[in-house]
Amino acid sequence: MGYSQAQKAESRQRVLENASRQIRENGIEALGVAECMRSAGLTHGAFYGHFSSRDALILEALEHAVSQSEKRMASIASGAAKRGETPLQAIAEAFLNERHVKNPGNGCALCALAGEARHANPDVREQLTDYVRKLASRIAQAISSDSKDAGLGIVATIVGAITLARGVDDDKLAKSILSESLALVMSRDSSPVG
Repeated sequence: MGYSQAQKAESRQRVLENASRQIRENGIEALGVAECMRSAGLTHGAFYGHFSSRDALILEALEHAVSQSEKRMASIASGAAKRGETPLQAIAEAFLNERHVKNPGNGCALCALAGEARHANPDVREQLTDYVRKLASRIAQAISSDSKDAGLGIVATIVGAITLARGVDDDKLAKSILSESLALVMSRDSSPVG
C-alpha cells in the first residue's frame, strides 16, 4: 500500500522540522541524513523520495528555520502593545534571554549558524544574507527608521550576544552578556509603549 500525498507531505514536514532543529543545534556539517530520517520516524531509504540530496535537505531545512523565525518575530512585534512593550523591546527580549541561549534547536537560525556560515556553500550564505536583511528591516520598522541599515547594528548586537553567551563556560558572564546587550539595544528604542 502506498502513501497518500497528505502522508508524504506530513512526513516531509517532520523531516524538515528535525533537520532544521538539528542544524541549529549541531551545525550544518553535523547533519546526518540517517539520523534525521530516524528522528522523523522514517527509514534512511525513504530520504530520496523527499529530497534530491543532502544539500537540498539543508537548504529546505534552513528555509524552514528562517520561516519559523520570521513568523515568530512578526507575531512578537505585532503583539507587543498588548503586553505593554514596544516592538523593539518585544523582539530584543525574545532573542536576548537564557531560554534562547540554552535551546538553539528552536531558536533563531542566524544566531545558531552565523559563525559557520562563512564556510557554508553559497546557497546557505544567500539564505542567511536574505534573513539578515529581513530581520534588520523588521527591527528598523520597530525603531521607526526608514533605513534598513538602522537595524543592522541591532541585529549584529543580538547575534553576537547569543553567540558569545553560548560560547562561554561561565553562566554569570553569559547572563551579563545578555543583559548588557539588551540594555544596549534598548538604548536605541524611542518608540512609545503600547
